[in-house]
Amino acid sequence: MKFNPKRILEIARTGLRLRTLKNHRKSILAGLAGLLGLALILILYSFARDHFFGAKNDPVLATVNGRQIRSSDFKEQMAALPDFYQPYVAANPNQFLQDMITKELIYQKARRSRYSRDRQFRKKIEELRKELLIQEYVRQAVMANPEIPEADMKEYYKRNPMDFIQPASIHLHEILVPDRRTAETVVSRFRAGDDFEDLARNYSQAESKAGGGDLGFVREGKLNPPLLEKSVFSLQPGQISEPFETGAGFYIYLAGQKISSRQLNYEESKPLLKKLMASKYSEKNLESFLVQLRSRSRIQVKQENLNKLKF
Repeated sequence: MKFNPKRILEIARTGLRLRTLKNHRKSILAGLAGLLGLALILILYSFARDHFFGAKNDPVLATVNGRQIRSSDFKEQMAALPDFYQPYVAANPNQFLQDMITKELIYQKARRSRYSRDRQFRKKIEELRKELLIQEYVRQAVMANPEIPEADMKEYYKRNPMDFIQPASIHLHEILVPDRRTAETVVSRFRAGDDFEDLARNYSQAESKAGGGDLGFVREGKLNPPLLEKSVFSLQPGQISEPFETGAGFYIYLAGQKISSRQLNYEESKPLLKKLMASKYSEKNLESFLVQLRSRSRIQVKQENLNKLKF
């Protein structure tokens, strides 16, 4: 074979390109492997966050055929109940959870049935979705935060001065004990110089115990029975009440700062004015919205077909 230096050089360059290409492919594969590894780590982190870390803030209360019922589910369904019923649920959480489990079981069974695929049922679902969307849009986008003319607010304030009287209030601390003997001991120790908040933490059975019995400011008209309120509001700052017997036990109150009843001026009354007048002006917003909506739309009523309807 005839010696050809150019051919040898070309073969050498080709070999070098092939080795470079192989190395490049190895780099690409290594990069892809790195990306897959990173994706796997992120997936595992997400799983751990939801099932371990998230569980601390939103623990699982029950599992129904693999479907988890969490604390947030319980609270959401409880919040949807009427206000008067919620304290009962709070006192009987197990019963409410059992009701949720029953509903979930029936739902799972119904979802697998032919009824979930029924055309009439799907039509009802779509109608319900439509109604809920209408209600939410009107509530949030049309009727929320209505603009109330300043002149109208001033006129309302002028005509209804009794609506803007701030009732008297008093800063109170409380102690609740089960019997009169303990109550008299608490009163004696306070008058001997013991701190009321320390006595509350040591003796009280009320929920306010942890805060030293502090109730904050209590407005006139909020204490029951009226005889108790009259007694409490007659106390002077720093004065302790005599034990007051109730169905829950014996209450002892310590009076703090007192604020007398007074007429609020117009500027102070504005937040309340807006609340009192919001409903009226929300309705006006809705009426205006509907007029504009119809005026900008193309609507055709086929009266002859409507007249032919038979019921």
